[in-house]
Amino acid sequence: RRGTHRSVRELETAINAYIDARNADPKPFRWTKSADDILASIQRFCQRTVAVQQKCG
Repeated sequence: RRGTHRSVRELETAINAYIDARNADPKPFRWTKSADDILASIQRFCQRTVAVQQKCG
């Protein structure tokens, strides 16, 4: 959730409270894609990035 913090100390307190709340009831992260799917997605992103750079450059 977003919040407004008036000082660094207030922000740090909010971050620590969030961490404490998450750690009180931890849940394991579950990957929804395989490593091959993730790598293929990264490859497509890189190809699009290179194509855009070639058009601009």
